[in-house]
Amino acid sequence: MFTSPGIKAKTRLYIACCILMYSQSNFALNQSSQSVFESQSIVLNKGSVPISTVFDKIEHQSSYKIVVSPMIDKNQKIYIDTQNNDIESLLMQIAENSSTLYQINNNLISFKEKPKPVKTNSSQQKKTLTGKVLDESNLGLPGVVVQVSGSNQSTFTDVEGNYTIDVLKHNSSLTFSFMGYKTQKVIAKDNLIITLEQASSDLDEIIIVGYGTQEKRTLTTAIDKLSVSEKDMRNVGSAVELLQGKMAGVNVNLTSGNLGTGERVSIRGISSISASNEPLYVVDGIPIYNPSAQLFNMGESMSSLTTINTNDIESIEVLKDAAAAAIYGSRANNGVILITTKSGKKNSSQVRFNFNTGISEFSGRNKLKITDSKMYIAQYNSAVDNYNKQYGLVVGDPDFKTHIYNPFGDLPDTDWLDVVTQRGSFTNADLSFSGGSEKTTYYIGGTFLEQQGVIKTNSMKRYNLNTKIESELTPWLTIGTNSNLAYVKNNQVPGPNLGSTIIGRSIEQRPFDRPYKPNGEYYIGGTQEMMRHNPVQILNEQTSYLDMYRYIGNLYADVKLLPGLSFKNSLNTDYNYTYDYLYYNEKHPYGTGVGRLVDSKRTITNIETESVLIYQGVVNDFGINAMAGHTFQKVKNNTTGIDARGFPSASFDVINVASEIKGATGYITEFAMESYFSRLSIDYLSKYMLSMSLRTDGSSKFAPDTRWGWFPSFSAGWNIDKEAFMENIDLGAKLRLSYGSTGNQEGISNYGYQSLLSGGNDYGLASGIAVSGFGNQRLTWEKANQVNLGIDLAFLKRRVNLTVDMYKKNTNNLLYSMPIHATSGMSTVLSNIGSMQNKGIEVSLATDFDFADFNWKSNFNIASNENKITQLIDNNGEPLSIGANRALQVGKDIGSYYLFVQEGIYQYDGQVPQQQYQRGVRAGDVKWRDRDGNNIINDNDREVIGSSNPKFFGGWNNSFSYKGFELNIQTTFSYGNDIYAQWKSGVLGRLGDRFPILEEYYVNRWQGPGTTNKYPRAIMGDTNNHRNSDRWLEDGSYFKIQSMTLAYNFNSKLLEKIHLSGLRVYMQATNLLILTKYSGWDPSVSANLDARFYGNDALGVPPTKNFSIGLNVNF
Repeated sequence: MFTSPGIKAKTRLYIACCILMYSQSNFALNQSSQSVFESQSIVLNKGSVPISTVFDKIEHQSSYKIVVSPMIDKNQKIYIDTQNNDIESLLMQIAENSSTLYQINNNLISFKEKPKPVKTNSSQQKKTLTGKVLDESNLGLPGVVVQVSGSNQSTFTDVEGNYTIDVLKHNSSLTFSFMGYKTQKVIAKDNLIITLEQASSDLDEIIIVGYGTQEKRTLTTAIDKLSVSEKDMRNVGSAVELLQGKMAGVNVNLTSGNLGTGERVSIRGISSISASNEPLYVVDGIPIYNPSAQLFNMGESMSSLTTINTNDIESIEVLKDAAAAAIYGSRANNGVILITTKSGKKNSSQVRFNFNTGISEFSGRNKLKITDSKMYIAQYNSAVDNYNKQYGLVVGDPDFKTHIYNPFGDLPDTDWLDVVTQRGSFTNADLSFSGGSEKTTYYIGGTFLEQQGVIKTNSMKRYNLNTKIESELTPWLTIGTNSNLAYVKNNQVPGPNLGSTIIGRSIEQRPFDRPYKPNGEYYIGGTQEMMRHNPVQILNEQTSYLDMYRYIGNLYADVKLLPGLSFKNSLNTDYNYTYDYLYYNEKHPYGTGVGRLVDSKRTITNIETESVLIYQGVVNDFGINAMAGHTFQKVKNNTTGIDARGFPSASFDVINVASEIKGATGYITEFAMESYFSRLSIDYLSKYMLSMSLRTDGSSKFAPDTRWGWFPSFSAGWNIDKEAFMENIDLGAKLRLSYGSTGNQEGISNYGYQSLLSGGNDYGLASGIAVSGFGNQRLTWEKANQVNLGIDLAFLKRRVNLTVDMYKKNTNNLLYSMPIHATSGMSTVLSNIGSMQNKGIEVSLATDFDFADFNWKSNFNIASNENKITQLIDNNGEPLSIGANRALQVGKDIGSYYLFVQEGIYQYDGQVPQQQYQRGVRAGDVKWRDRDGNNIINDNDREVIGSSNPKFFGGWNNSFSYKGFELNIQTTFSYGNDIYAQWKSGVLGRLGDRFPILEEYYVNRWQGPGTTNKYPRAIMGDTNNHRNSDRWLEDGSYFKIQSMTLAYNFNSKLLEKIHLSGLRVYMQATNLLILTKYSGWDPSVSANLDARFYGNDALGVPPTKNFSIGLNVNF
């Protein structure tokens, strides 16, 4: 409570309490050290004043810092007889008129409670007890108050957390208290080892904000923080997955269960039509380039955070509202995620080892019920009969269709999913060294991760080395370096963007087909032998991998110019090299009998210089946090690729032995951005807060006249519980209001405003140059203006904390490719053509209850976001169709579907309109809604219905602990989002095709009037029944048990005997349970991460179900 903005209270308490420990015997009403008092005057109202107010005034009106024992009653009042008081006389008044003693050491004034005389009885025997107090990292905690309960007998722990105290009763109890930590009371015993937990709501907590830090109590914007601990650790592909279900308004979903694949992260909805909707990621102050490597040949994107070791992460902050994110300007339209890795601590050393191993299973493996051979043949032959009957065909007619039969007789069917899947596995080992001296701190962490996916041949290895070193060379100069090195090797399998996944290729096979002939050769797909390409042949006869090398790091120098004023200069680097290799040997379906090699190399170099001037201090009662800075960033992308064919042997899969170079690509692109930014935050006694920021960005992507964008913000806060009328009310309350502007430039290429020429040799003749795109000199930033109103409430001595935020965000100048006249030679030109709105509400409820040895912590969060297009190019009032089943329309949201609507099944031929009858529609076919009433069903009859965006989503996380045991349960949920089951419309729902179908469609298909009004008849060559329609649109709502962890923490006293400071063992299960009406494997996956097409399920690999065991060891 009595702190200066930006200075860590806990660190000051460590120092001060260590001093107190050695000098507490010198406590007195008057000290000789009082002669060091500066001539400073403290202004107070005369009369009876709470002692807490006096402490607060001293700290805000002088250069002294206050440390107060938790045992002091801060509500007690003292009488002040003059308005202007020097510090010496004021301290004497405190000591004379309260139960408080003080001690002065340099600029620290420490207060503790006066000891009361203890009456002793000759029958009572004094006993001396010793013990130790640890923090959650099992490090000694200095400065903890250890008190004999019910008395004034107390002491402090020393620098290593040790204490010694005398007790008189054999049945006494000890109370351990420390600011920012939960008070513990235990029976007094000798050699106790106590671990204190941090309080659930610590207003002195430091929050990372853009280019600086701020105390939580003075925060005026919407920022959520996840302090990453061992409890949060689980088997995840990237760091951002740790946020699943943890923060209101932050929606994290995976694209598939293949190893290393990307995720979709949405903060407060969708902000752009065609530009990126991903947040900006900042790792240790370094804005990293996003998106990261693309798995070009295998059709899936890799997560940009897959190279970050989650065990190295200290905290993750999410800047949600524009006032918080505006300091990052043109890159912050979609929010900002700040990742801070661990650092060493002064005067300590620690070694940590973490190990985790387990198995992965294909989630929902047996959920789909697909026709066996008998049902498949029956439905196919009935489709043949219906076709021949409708068109009057008999044996001998050229178009007559014949029945099929099972060439393998009564042999068992092939389980095609079993053929291509396996039980996966993973092992993760992590070792770190951290610590430091008084002047230098260090952290070194190394990680090895090995994974086997649930699809055969899919595997991945990752190596990490993370180092952080900081050294105070002089009292005014500190230098440091952060370095994160990573290497990833990902052996890939085909992803959904190739048109079909390996799973898709498998479920398309007829149930009686087999991968191998009796002689061991492959059955060949696309022939009479097999329907589709043989998935086993695809996996076995290709070599496909992605090598990725990444360095994220910086060098910096921090100069203290004056008290409270510092200047920091950094050189930030994000270097990314990827090599994507794909070789089809001569046996592969795409190897064309001679072998084919496709590889590409990409180097992305992102360099940024950053200079920041920061002032933090107190002027009278005003806390000031000011910052101004400048950055210059340059990003260069160098990509080459080649397609070669004709190899003498699979062993010679290198370019120089190819007989033909089929194609080659190569390009270099770059862009630069220069920025100036500033922020000023002011608080008055931590009661009233005001913050303003301004950033301007100049980007080479835009023409000189539109190059610079301005992004201001304003926010204010009121700590209502600081008011006098709240003094005796157990309620914490803070009101926040903010407004800000952010931008987005990801929708424009590096040269989008310029007309471009391309060279090539596409037809094998002479090379040439042609216009490849028209520029637009008027292109400008997408810009969002957002207002946020929030309130933070705390009840029951901050055991219950409630946060509610309401926001409205308007995004203008949306970038989109606008159609132009074909005579121009181009079909579109990029333009700023539209606007959209997001508005919503977010609620978070956190609780923390102690019941003797039992503790229960919970966090429930829920968010609702409404997205709406408010302006778009004129399309004669009709939706703008995009893709196969989506549309953009004013008044609708991004993610709306554009589909035919099924009204039923024609039961009799006489019900079919003549125009449709002439096109082959008969009884048993689908009756589509004829929107324009012309009895002709075409694209004009589609309607905008449903949405891939949920009405609300969130998570509920619970942690239970009893003595050394822990049970952590993390759940997520989503409601109101629709999923388009593309795997049904394309394969498993197509009655009459040569593909297998779901049993549901075979059993319930139309077989005569009155049999069904939902499922059509089976007929070959159908062109009516399988349109993109609402029949394939399903409710994607779900409730998931995301993870469940059971752990045991061994007793510290036992561990000391084996020279360990901490040992935790655990069992964990992830993706344990999904409750959903969706008929597919997992409603949270999507074949496409693009916000316009998100929600299309092509039956990719779902997130796997994992079971693991692990341990965390601290030496």
